[in-house]
Amino acid sequence: MKLFIDTTNWKLIFILIKDEQIIDQFLLDNTKKISDIFFDSLNLFLKRNNLTLKMLNDFYLTIGPGSYTGVRIGLSMVKTLKVLNPQINVFVVDSLKFQAGNENKISLINARSNKFYASVLSDYKIKEAIQLINQDQVDTLFEQYVQKGYIQVIDYQNVDFGLNVLDLIKHNQFVLIEKVEDLKPIYIKNFI
Repeated sequence: MKLFIDTTNWKLIFILIKDEQIIDQFLLDNTKKISDIFFDSLNLFLKRNNLTLKMLNDFYLTIGPGSYTGVRIGLSMVKTLKVLNPQINVFVVDSLKFQAGNENKISLINARSNKFYASVLSDYKIKEAIQLINQDQVDTLFEQYVQKGYIQVIDYQNVDFGLNVLDLIKHNQFVLIEKVEDLKPIYIKNFI
């Protein structure tokens, strides 16, 4: 059994996978207080599927960029599980790649203050590395890539989360983390 968790971007997403099929999904949108509801929501989701955390061996996780608190919630939970049971498998992917899937995408996540986390991807390959940009730079990226057939996707709008997770797993786009100390968030924005 595999459990995918995304807490990075004001959505709470759990996807349960068995034999490359989605068993169940949970999505809570516009969640500013993920820290308040994460564990209760996870427990209800697992209970609904007659599971406990101890019954899961593979955890798939987004590690940012995104909301600082959101990134830390999913990461801290999986990191704790890995400390308690080093035998579990932890796989990670960045939020922008998760959002883009395997299509030609300009992947954007609102970083607030008129800034965006951005990456350009084509068939899982990075064309423009993750960066923090302003609206003018978003417009420049769009002008540069739209003529090449790229589509802009922002803040997980119109994303088929289940399809993207299955595709990323199938095409080995998640990175296996073997040591707990290697399980780190992707933070782009610096505090002033």
